Order: sequence, then structure tokens, then C-alpha cells
Amino acid sequence: MTDIARVAPQAYLILILSMGIMLSPLPYSIVALFLLALQIYSVYKPPKPRLNLAITFSTLILTPLTLEPPAGKLLPTMLIVPAIPLLDKALRENAVEQPSTYLKGGRGLTATAKALTTALLLTFTSSVILLNQTLMLTSILLAAYLTSTLLYTLIKIPKKPLAESKTWCRVIVGESAKTSTTIKSKAAIPLHVSLKPPYDWVQIHPLKFTLPVGGGVDVNLAINPPLAGPSRIQLQASTVDMWGLTQIGQTLEPVELHIIPRARYAEWLARKFLEITAPGAGVTAEVPPLRASSTGRLGLEYYGSRPYQPGDRLRDLDWKHTLKFRELIVKEYAGAQGQPAIMVVNLIASDIEEADKLAYAFITSALTLAVEGLQTALTAYNEREVVESTPLISSREALKRALKLTQKITIIEQPKRVLEPPNVMRLRRSIEQLKTLKSEPARRLAEILSFEQEALEEVARNHPVSKAVENVAEACPPPATIALISLRNHDAEVLPVTLERMERRGYVVIPIEVAAKPLKTGTLTLIKR
Repeated sequence: MTDIARVAPQAYLILILSMGIMLSPLPYSIVALFLLALQIYSVYKPPKPRLNLAITFSTLILTPLTLEPPAGKLLPTMLIVPAIPLLDKALRENAVEQPSTYLKGGRGLTATAKALTTALLLTFTSSVILLNQTLMLTSILLAAYLTSTLLYTLIKIPKKPLAESKTWCRVIVGESAKTSTTIKSKAAIPLHVSLKPPYDWVQIHPLKFTLPVGGGVDVNLAINPPLAGPSRIQLQASTVDMWGLTQIGQTLEPVELHIIPRARYAEWLARKFLEITAPGAGVTAEVPPLRASSTGRLGLEYYGSRPYQPGDRLRDLDWKHTLKFRELIVKEYAGAQGQPAIMVVNLIASDIEEADKLAYAFITSALTLAVEGLQTALTAYNEREVVESTPLISSREALKRALKLTQKITIIEQPKRVLEPPNVMRLRRSIEQLKTLKSEPARRLAEILSFEQEALEEVARNHPVSKAVENVAEACPPPATIALISLRNHDAEVLPVTLERMERRGYVVIPIEVAAKPLKTGTLTLIKR
């Protein structure tokens, strides 16, 4: 019965158009033939919803005109009444596919409703000008249908048709968090809903869905907020009725967001470590001692492999070489745990986001050295001076100093960099290669590059980073590992020169990634225990 009701209006329209072809004179019969061909073609190959709506609407307007000569002025209009369900069906199908537009609030007509209203006004105006009663009556009939449908939607859909479930989410800056909310319908008819995230760091799924009467849909949110993110996540919702004629804009606030800065999380980890490793702490018996491995070969940077020896950690096994040589092979690292470490920190950031990343990298690096039990020398500088410089101290003391120094991070807006920092090794190699040539252009170019090298070295000697590194180098001669933490702003030009000089003296330089992702809770085994 449902299939018959779905097919009957179109079959009826085809029958009416066939009668128009047979009974109406030219050119009315030609118009009826064209409309009939469109209907038959749409049966075998359904057009897209928007095109189908245009075809259906045009057919209902023109069909009474093709029947006017044999049937008079009023009867043709009445004959298309049984075919109006075709327009209703076309509107429903188009409502699902029509593009979403977002209102700040309140109701409004959709683009479809505006287009149909304009078309009816033009048709009615034309009928008045041409004094065509059939066209006038047809326009009034279709306008009555649209008006009644609009009034029905106004009655059945409240001003705020959606209700969201409330939740909250705690997330560390740089991490992703997932949560969900349930969006329910308060309308008495089905609704088509489209959601729009307010920020690019909020992902929503699904973005579009249909809500049945009294139904709800679970919406999943993936959140990766910046430090300056809002405390509440607002979703812009666009609700369209089942015919696609009216839309309602509504702002939903399903998630209360608690953003934890990276620095605060790292500080919590560091204080937890200091608490459980303090002398006399009640849980220290459960904490593994912070001492070097019996092999003394644990370090910070991989540089080769060697045969297994008793006391090596199983997690350092090099399985690829073990299978190849059919004996246990372990990875060996540069900067052994028996060697000290030097932390060199630039305390300048461009904004609050960079300051948070810098503090996080500083504290977690100091915490890593404390977990490994490495003696540490610490030096920090800004754009004007060396802020602090220590001799070799215990890793716990270095961690305490790091916590205090993060309070001295300064935010200074930096000019936009256009050129890349100099490559000192390439510059030196180019000069050496040019000196081997005897041509005059090569000699002049070598002089220019030598002048550039001397200028860089002169700037580096007077920069706070060089003074900071020299201070700790006196207290911690090589072999040692330098852990550099810098956003490469005011020191970008001089760092390559300074670090290259330190590498020539025998230090291992390891740049620490400032934008590293936050540690997961429980990452540090020591703290997890």
C-alpha cells in the first residue's frame, strides 16, 4: 500500500499530461509532450534532489496551462491537486541534501523556501499582467500549500528545538581528549541537524544527522585545545524541518573544558618525584635507587651496538643484530650515565603558548636527568644576560633549580625571521674548498665568507649564550653532554657557532624538542610506583 501511494501521484500526473497531448491544440500539446518526457525520464533515471524539485515545481505550474483549452479555467487547477504529494516528496528529499547555513539564533527561511516564494510571486505577477486566471489560481493553490506547511512547522518546532547533555573534560595542552554528548530533539516532527565546530582544534562526528520525534544522537568530540582555549566548547547547530523550508540557529554548550598547561603538569610530576625521593619519605623503599647501571654504558644518544654483558638491561637488546649474528647484541649510547650533563636554557618566549612549551621541556628534561641520576650543571640566559649558572650539582637539586627558573621565563615578541640561521660547518667547508682554488673570483668569495664567519664569531662571543656555556664548561669539562633547550629566537644566529665550538672541544650536544607532546600519566615508572 505504501508503494502504491508513492507511485500513484506520479502516475496520475503522467495520465493528465497524456490527456493534454491528445486534447489540447498546438502549442499546448507540445508543452504537455515535453513535460511528459521529463516525468518519464525521471522515472527511469531519478535526477538529483535539487533538480527533481525544480522539475516537479515547474511541471505543477505549467500542467494546468496545457489543459486550459479543453477544460476551461478552474478545472485544470483542480486537476493538479492529487499531484501535489509529488512536490511534498521532492521537498523532503531535497531537505536532506541541501547545503547547511548557520544562523546566530532564531528562525529563518532556507534558500529553498526563498527560491520557491520568489518563483510563486513572479508567476502570480505574470498571471496578473497576462490576465491568465488559470496561472493565477495555480499560483494561489501552491502558495496555500507552502503557507500551510510553514505554519505547521512553526507549531511543531519550538524556538530551541535541541537539548544537549552536559559533560566536562580535563585535557593537557598538546594532548587530545575524546568525549561525547547526546543531542535530543524537542520537536514534534523529524529534524535535520547540522553541527559546526567553532575551532579547528575541535573535531565532531557526525556533523550531519536526522533526529526522529523525541529521538537522540550521540555526538563524539575530539579536542586538542591550545593554552588560551575557552572554558566551554560551543557548537553551532542548524536545524531544518523535514521539508527544508525553515531553519533555526542554536548554540549548544555540551562540554565544560578544563585545560591544564604543560608546565603545570610537568611541575606536578617534578614535585611528585621530589616528594617520593626525599630522605625519610615513607615510600622510598618502593623507589628504585637513582644510581648508574653496573655497566656504566647507559646514555642519551645511540651510537652503536656491542655484545651482551651480564648486567645489561634487556630493553637495550638490539634484536635485529641479535638475529643476524645469532648472539645477544645490545645498543650502546653516547654520553654514558657516569658522565655529567649540562642543561643550557634560553628563557625567552614569544607568547604564552611558547612559554608553556618551554617550561614543559625544561622541567621534563631536568626530571629525566633526575630519574637517571646524572650529575647536572645548569645555566640559563635571556636576551641580555646570564640569569643563573651552577657548577655540577645533584640531579635533585638541579630539578629544584629548574622549577624556580621557569618562573623567570620572559615573553618578548620576536621579529619574523626571513632567512635561515647560518650553517657554520657548511660555511667553514666552503671556505676551505675555495682556498684550494687559484682563481681570483674564488679568492674574493673566500674572503667574503671568511668575513661572514668572523662576524658571526664576534657576535657569538658577546652574546649571553656564549657566556652561559663558558661558565658551565669551566665547572664541567668534557666528556659531558649538553642538553640545549631553546626556541631559537634571539639566539638563533649565535647558537650554531657556539655549539659547533663546544662539539670541537669534545662535548655531545643534544637539542631538546621544545614542542614535544606531554607525557602520559604514569609514563615515568618511578612516579607511577
